[in-house]
Amino acid sequence: MSSHDPHGNLDNPDIVHEGGEINLRAIIWFVIVLTAIVLAVDAAMYGLFLVLDRYEKKHDQVVSPLFMPPAPPKGGPQPAPGLQVTPWPDLKVFRAAQEAQLHGYGWVNEPAGVVHVPIDKAKALLLKQGIPVRPELAAALEGTNVAAGGESNSGRTLPAGGGDRSTPAPAPAPAPAAPVAPTKPGGGL
Repeated sequence: MSSHDPHGNLDNPDIVHEGGEINLRAIIWFVIVLTAIVLAVDAAMYGLFLVLDRYEKKHDQVVSPLFMPPAPPKGGPQPAPGLQVTPWPDLKVFRAAQEAQLHGYGWVNEPAGVVHVPIDKAKALLLKQGIPVRPELAAALEGTNVAAGGESNSGRTLPAGGGDRSTPAPAPAPAPAAPVAPTKPGGGL
């Protein structure tokens, strides 16, 4: 008995490796039978597709003579979809066109004589001329004679058809200012 092996010697001289443990003939037959089954299933599926295709063509519904097939595109094949390939350069071109319209002159409706002017010029004209209002509405919209209804910001309910009749609260008297000692930046005296 070896001092390194607590269970004793495990070698058995009566048992040797058997060379016939793997049945090579059974493995080859298995592969042959498996291949035959796969080919048979493939042939059956191909035949089934042919039968179903023939059945579909035979039982296809009749198309109405009023049905017009879609017209082929003029001038050749269908155009490619309009996908945006270069988004950042396209955005720069788009913004440049917007800036040109915002800061330039141009026609909006030439037969009617409607133009667009630069935004700075339009602002100056608006301040100079005011917002145009139809004459019949001008008198009704001037001042605060339009009746207010609902609630004001403080939660008071205003009577409909009239203005706010509440009296404003008197302004509090200003408190006397206490002398303030000069301070340094950072809070020091």
